[in-house]
Amino acid sequence: MITPRFTLTQDDTYLHITIYAPFTNLENTDIFMEGTDFRFFSKPYYLRLHLPGEIEESESAGGEYQADIASFVLRCPKKNPGENFEGLEMITKLLTPSGDTQVRANIEELDAENEEDAEEEEIDFFYEQSMPEQEQTMNITESTSEFGYGFNFAKTGVFKNLLDEFEQLLDVKNPDSKPLRVRREEREKTETESFDADHYLCDLYETEEINSILSYKPTWSKLTGTDEKIDPHDKSLSFSPSEQEQMLALPWRNYKLTEKEKGPVFFTLLDILYGFGFDDRINLGDPGSESGWCIAKLSPTLSSCTKNSSLKQTLISCIRRSLVYPLYRHWDLSILVWKDVIDILKVGKVAVIKSLLKVLSSFSDTEGYYILSQLYIQDYVTWIQTVPDTHLESLTSAVEKTLSGLTKADLELELDELEEAAELTLQEEKEEEEEKEEKHPEQNLADILQKKLVINPVDSDDSSDSDDSTDSDDSSESESDTESTDKS
Repeated sequence: MITPRFTLTQDDTYLHITIYAPFTNLENTDIFMEGTDFRFFSKPYYLRLHLPGEIEESESAGGEYQADIASFVLRCPKKNPGENFEGLEMITKLLTPSGDTQVRANIEELDAENEEDAEEEEIDFFYEQSMPEQEQTMNITESTSEFGYGFNFAKTGVFKNLLDEFEQLLDVKNPDSKPLRVRREEREKTETESFDADHYLCDLYETEEINSILSYKPTWSKLTGTDEKIDPHDKSLSFSPSEQEQMLALPWRNYKLTEKEKGPVFFTLLDILYGFGFDDRINLGDPGSESGWCIAKLSPTLSSCTKNSSLKQTLISCIRRSLVYPLYRHWDLSILVWKDVIDILKVGKVAVIKSLLKVLSSFSDTEGYYILSQLYIQDYVTWIQTVPDTHLESLTSAVEKTLSGLTKADLELELDELEEAAELTLQEEKEEEEEKEEKHPEQNLADILQKKLVINPVDSDDSSDSDDSTDSDDSSESESDTESTDKS
């Protein structure tokens, strides 16, 4: 069976469902609606939705097949008129049953908190999570909490079982044999060794191209750049047909994260969005052939299978990589990209999902990078649809506060010392020029004129002809004078 593409809208009385089914058999179509359960069957299509509110089949229910758009347009009465159904744009979530999708141990935890209450609890994004002490002496057979990667760091042994070329995507080699602490240390060491002071200073003072990138306004910055509240019906917040198909192709899963797991999962989301935001800005919103590489390279998680233990470490790690690897390496650019990420978070889950779907597209267009989509991006697109809006709001506030306190010294790349030395060198050169002008003003004027004037070299053949012509003229004049003297 094929899961058809669909969209949902609502008013106070009805839930309207449009189902795209171009190859349907109209004679064999069944529709069921009751409570939060909606089912549609029209061979070869089957759709079952788990709705956020209740509907009922009554006399006012109805629908039709509109041939011009090859779609069923259905009208489902709300059981409680006036009720607002939340999250109708979260397609993957609507397809996922509310119960577990896998067998779990039949163990009851006493005094366990209600799941919904736990989801709505605020997350302390400022709490730094330290790695366990035993990590330093553990062997490779220990749990995924020490050697894991992928969404929620729940995978191990993936790269070990793949072809060698997949490991070339990573800056840290043999991740399955290295605990998280070792991977992080190796990543940071490689970054420090790869930092190019000359490239950084060149971008610092050659600002023409950088300024055009800094002045670019991404889609989400335009929405958040006004004092007005974001319009939920803005066309940029609607999923296109291709985006809907991407979401339909995602795995349908429930994600139950512990309070300890939520922080690192959100931190990884941030560094993925940072990689996307950087690529989006330098390409002025139009992804290029290097977009997949750029996104993965700037994300410390994707490039090195590492784990951010705090929000501040997440911000610092991304900025460090943005000053080491891409073509443009500029402090203001690196900070501005974090502000772009903040704008994405402010707009909400739709903006996050759309950004991640673009990452999926870039990875599918880059050879070998689909493995990162399977390990991280697909799960993130599905999971973010279930995240309460309050969590994104608190995350946004935490990123803004942390970013405001960051300094160049936090990166441990000696940027302040490097810039100070460059300023001193420029000042010395300026003073030497001024001193030279004072001592030899006429020489300086000559130097200026020499630089300003453009002297075209004369071709050797032309020069020879010119000389011959001159000699000939001189000779003619000489002969004329001689003749004149003789006559006299």
